[in-house]
Amino acid sequence: MKKFDQKKYIQNYQNEHYSIFKVKLKKEEKKELDELLAAVNLNQAQFLRNAIQDLKKSLKK
Repeated sequence: MKKFDQKKYIQNYQNEHYSIFKVKLKKEEKKELDELLAAVNLNQAQFLRNAIQDLKKSLKK
């Protein structure tokens, strides 16, 4: 019987259920974004989720 490999399980789960969103920003823009996110206690993923919700709301109007 194979030993359970938690790291491999997590990696497989993430590959099946998550996608990476990459974007290139100017260094000044990235620094400003990081500072703004820290000020409101948001991580990058939650910022993007909020932006998606805001976009959906604006399209419904």
